[in-house]
Amino acid sequence: MTLRRLPALLLSLMLVLPAAGQTVPRTRDFRPLCDTLAARLKRRTTVDFRLSVSRIRRNGSELDLTFNANLSYFPWHDDDVQWFREQLRGEWSFQGFTPGRIRTNGYELDELVTPRLTSDGKPYRYPFSVEDPRRNQPRFITRLGARRYPKGLDDRYIVLWQSHGRYYKEEADDWTWQRARIHRTVEDMFTQTFVLPFLIPMLENAGAYVMTPRERDTQRLEVITDNDPAFKGPREALMRQQGFYSESGGWSSAGEGFADTLAVYTFDDFPWRAGTARQAPCAGDEPDASVSWTPQIARRGSYAVYISYKSLPNSCQTAHYTVRHLGGQTEFTVNQRRGGGTWIYLGTFEFAEGSAGSVTLDNRGPEGEVVTADALKVGGGMGKLARGGRTSGMPASAEGAHYWMQWAGADTSVTRAWETDYICDYASRGAWTVMMKEEKDIPIDLALAFHTDAGVTPSDSTVGTLAIYTLNNDGERTFEDGRSRVVSRVLCDYVQSQIVQDLREDFDSQWSRRGLMDRSYSEPRTAGVPAMILELLSHQNFADMKYGLDPAFRFTVSRAVYKGILKTLSEFYHSPYVVQPLAPQAFAARLDGQDRVSLSWKPTPDPKEPTATTDGYIVYTRIDDGAFDDGVETAEPRFSRSIEPGHIYSFQVVAFNEGGKSFPSEILSAGVPLGLRNRAPVLIVNNFDRISAPAWVESPGFAGFESRLDTGVPYLSEIGYTGENYEFRRSALYVDDDYPGFGASYDDRAGEIIAGNTFDYPYRHGAALLRLGYPFCSMSRDAFCEAAEEYAAVDLICGKQGRTPTGRGERPDRFSVYTEPLLAALQRHVGHGGGLLVSGANIASDAPEGSAAAAFIADVLGCTLANPFGTNTGRIADMPFSHTLNPDIYSVECADALKPSGKGARTWLRYPGELYAAAVCNQADQYRTVSIGVPVETVLRAGDREWILGQALAFLYDGKKPAKR
Repeated sequence: MTLRRLPALLLSLMLVLPAAGQTVPRTRDFRPLCDTLAARLKRRTTVDFRLSVSRIRRNGSELDLTFNANLSYFPWHDDDVQWFREQLRGEWSFQGFTPGRIRTNGYELDELVTPRLTSDGKPYRYPFSVEDPRRNQPRFITRLGARRYPKGLDDRYIVLWQSHGRYYKEEADDWTWQRARIHRTVEDMFTQTFVLPFLIPMLENAGAYVMTPRERDTQRLEVITDNDPAFKGPREALMRQQGFYSESGGWSSAGEGFADTLAVYTFDDFPWRAGTARQAPCAGDEPDASVSWTPQIARRGSYAVYISYKSLPNSCQTAHYTVRHLGGQTEFTVNQRRGGGTWIYLGTFEFAEGSAGSVTLDNRGPEGEVVTADALKVGGGMGKLARGGRTSGMPASAEGAHYWMQWAGADTSVTRAWETDYICDYASRGAWTVMMKEEKDIPIDLALAFHTDAGVTPSDSTVGTLAIYTLNNDGERTFEDGRSRVVSRVLCDYVQSQIVQDLREDFDSQWSRRGLMDRSYSEPRTAGVPAMILELLSHQNFADMKYGLDPAFRFTVSRAVYKGILKTLSEFYHSPYVVQPLAPQAFAARLDGQDRVSLSWKPTPDPKEPTATTDGYIVYTRIDDGAFDDGVETAEPRFSRSIEPGHIYSFQVVAFNEGGKSFPSEILSAGVPLGLRNRAPVLIVNNFDRISAPAWVESPGFAGFESRLDTGVPYLSEIGYTGENYEFRRSALYVDDDYPGFGASYDDRAGEIIAGNTFDYPYRHGAALLRLGYPFCSMSRDAFCEAAEEYAAVDLICGKQGRTPTGRGERPDRFSVYTEPLLAALQRHVGHGGGLLVSGANIASDAPEGSAAAAFIADVLGCTLANPFGTNTGRIADMPFSHTLNPDIYSVECADALKPSGKGARTWLRYPGELYAAAVCNQADQYRTVSIGVPVETVLRAGDREWILGQALAFLYDGKKPAKR
């Protein structure tokens, strides 16, 4: 030893010796410190977990601490770890020692750090990011002519599933739900109300290809068209139908393929080995062979279109398909080297009844390659796999995943590797994801399981949102591509953080954030890709479900999940991102003479996302009762086109940017009747934009959803409703899933589609006006409030618009019938002598006493509220209107009864058996008004709607006294 090193050695000994004489504290000595740290973490993150020290390791004068796994359940970012160390040092009371390394759940705390969620479109330099696979992989499916979204999710492949589903319970020898029927739904169906109408379209609007191991199409009808013979026998009621297959040119056998040989299947049957596939050599740019599948559609509607084929080493990577549907035709190219032997979703299209629709595959493509063809599937259909000698009797979309997997090409090595159907259903989903990635060669980026949880709170607080991932799979902490499984934590953190952040801003500032939990659950453990389980809220907790049944809440949650996925993949691949815009607003469709319509609208800013600006728009057109076309792009917020008399032209608009396209706007219509008419146009104003949960009642001992007051308004349609609440006593305790206590509900309506707000009622009104000989155009409420032009008459559609509470009431009520700008615009209209027709279920009741709205109703409309429960007959005079839940038109539970007020007001129509007025006509000095307490669009017979509007407009235009019924 040299003398130069002696001072350093002595200094080291001086530092170590004091600690050597100290007694190392025990784990229980850290309890007060852990309680303090947990409380401070809760204040910082709003996440609540108890902390403890489970192990202490002395390292000289430092104590390396291992905390329980709960410490890993908090969100950790760079500044959080630094802050935590400072708090630890500040509260440290163990003399002679200093804090050393911090471990939890088998990891150093620093290893659990994720980038902080941002909204600037720029990825953080995440250490686990890899090269973007989009740079060197051919596309799987391309919709020709469609816009690309390079800063969205183009060429991203996402596996997504919505919790459980109807399954066969062996010990009961019956089909049942995997969760309790509670608060008008069941988790098996409830999560679909987020995933199917909102989340999947958002991901696809950003360019992603989404795969799900459950049937995604809620359409009960299904048609299989194939080159092989199908099963014989009757095909009545909802049994899937058979289409027509034809081919031309040089086709030959491609070996084993699909055939639908049985009306009902068991797990011993495998339709993907029961038939054959076909193949043809590619012929360059001039195809000389084709296959056509023509489904026989029993009822007009929207149907998912699935193709199938066989993947060969020389399969064409640009196989050309054409889908002919009610809106025209849409072309695709498909990389057939991927995805063979399963149903490949192309899109959902509207088909007319009959055989006018078809799908065609031709053999254009590079010479030396081949195209292959197997069966075509259109529609979701009914469950077709028998257990205990019978099928579920439910739509396929309501069943658990592993029943559909068999129908979609997964054999028993995937679907039946576990003992019971219950276990097979959730355990097979990860295996199916691996099959899609490895066997089908689909480059899946991530997987997300969308669930809700159980649990209750004693107050009006929410249970909130939990995210789950798995760090260890059979001792492995890496994926096959070498990335650490900790990257799943980024997905969890981003999705959960985005949800909580957005919900606190829009709905409930106290929305509960639960943990980022590492659990060895099958779904995230076995998927083979970064994966998570989202437990959004508690379907058992009334406070959560007041939000959960609200379609606006579902939209916000789904947009948050989409944004979380978008930002996660931005970190994974270090690529910039742009959030897709919101739908345009202030939409107007004005007549420009007799042969032209001019459209205008405004972009909708998203204050949460600065990248969600608009670059341009796509305008979609529908003529008469056809379907919307594939759209025309425009850079400006306006569009004009010619129209022909005698037809109704309907329009909707979406906005787009580099990250994707928005949901569509409401639908507006315009039309001019045939022949020369001197009538000035009617302006239809859509004032019905409400979407809402059902009404609820609550008191300390009694609460629940009460549909007799209001069944709510679904967005387009409701697919998760199972039946009404029957247990309203808060004291009723959970017994089992058949009687879950408070909130228990029937399931007699499970699987039904319930009509909601389609935002398409100007067409329904306009169709009657055109038959009556009136030209018409339409505007949204916001556009009307800003409009300067004058109209002879306004038809104000109020539908089920009405003041609607939000959750626990922290945010203001929404969807009032009469906003201040609307009242001003209506006053301006009648001040110019314009006639006014107002119809809606709450046109008199949605006006607090003494308000400007109440004064308007009395002074301008010439009526007051007689009774908010005007009738329970479902009739206005002798004309039936939609009064109960159904799949065709939203229902009106409570229609306003009116009472004339003022010298010029008279009762026009009454409810059957009542003295109450259902409609009031008012002759003022300078204008005329008609008020109807039932939304005209809900009157069921087209002739009745035409009669009502004809009588009303004759009075508004000419002063002709309306006839009685």
